[in-house]
Amino acid sequence: MSAEKPVLLARPHAFIVNEMRPFLEGAGYTPQRLESLDQLAAALARPLRGAIISTAVTSSVNADAATVFQRVRAAAPRLPIVFAGMADWETMRTTAERAVKAIVPSPSIQSPQSYRPAGSQDRDSTFLVLRKDDLVDAALRESALRALRAHFG
Repeated sequence: MSAEKPVLLARPHAFIVNEMRPFLEGAGYTPQRLESLDQLAAALARPLRGAIISTAVTSSVNADAATVFQRVRAAAPRLPIVFAGMADWETMRTTAERAVKAIVPSPSIQSPQSYRPAGSQDRDSTFLVLRKDDLVDAALRESALRALRAHFG
């Protein structure tokens, strides 16, 4: 049996729970869903491989992606972050940039297809974006799997 690799679903949305969870489990990760922002500090006190923040308009966590990102980064500054959603690449990239800009002035927002692991000096400013479309097609799914494993370790 492999060691547990917990990943926090820091801002869950139906897509994250219904489609991302099985993808994460298949990749060897153990998704842990946050139910409210009040649970964030306790969730981040445990060892995690990374966090996934939905860019959807709604979430069971009553805070937008930028607020959740800021709270995660304040409590766990080195934790790798993935932004996930159902929008097209350009919309997802822009949304992720907006979410991190208050803390990370020059972020590297990457798609699975062009993902390059960050060097240690750039790790805190590199973010992976996973879209629903990345999980549908077999070739795109394989790229997403490789990028996720490289990003979360």
